[in-house]
Amino acid sequence: MFTDIKVELSKFDWSGVSGLSDVIMVVLTLVLLAGLKQGSKSIRESSISRDADILRWAMSEMDALKPQIRLLTDAHKRHRYCGKAHDPQENPNGWTDKELEAAQIVGVNLQRIGYMALHNLVSRNHFMNIWGPMYLACWYSLEPWVKHKRKALNEPTEIKDGAYSRIFFEQYAHYCEANLPRRLVDNERQRFGLQPLQETKVGVRQKIQEILGQNEVLDVRRDR
Repeated sequence: MFTDIKVELSKFDWSGVSGLSDVIMVVLTLVLLAGLKQGSKSIRESSISRDADILRWAMSEMDALKPQIRLLTDAHKRHRYCGKAHDPQENPNGWTDKELEAAQIVGVNLQRIGYMALHNLVSRNHFMNIWGPMYLACWYSLEPWVKHKRKALNEPTEIKDGAYSRIFFEQYAHYCEANLPRRLVDNERQRFGLQPLQETKVGVRQKIQEILGQNEVLDVRRDR
């Protein structure tokens, strides 16, 4: 019965098989690309959710610090830390123990937030847009205290000379000064008895970056 069946491969149309395999490869490629796109979208959404959680944490930290911040700004408006004559026996620095305790709490917390913002562990620009003016107010109130603290630790008072204590607190304050609207910064400085910032020359490369509006890239890497 089957002896009469003959397969003649010489007459088989192999071009049809090649075309069919090409179609299958195209379909598989499209499925793979769709999977990659979905995976990339999931990673991006997870990253956005993570960044939002960290930003909310930073905002809650600032909310919790509001009473201490108000205490410090009021103390500074009364007089700068070691900035006016006072009784060295009763109060050598002119600030009360409660105000000095608040300075320590605010300085430690803003040092931590400044580090995270400068290293893009929390969105530096989103945080600056919400809390930048208050962050500057804290720095302007605590700058004399920070520099006296550096002296007490036998450090230089300026970062450029090798100071390290509260370095990220100061660096992020300078970042806010450089990126917030100049009028807002100068208004904050005027509130704390400081001179307006001097205009600095902006390089061509920086101007191009500002025009292009390069997006902020958050660092989500983890060291192993």
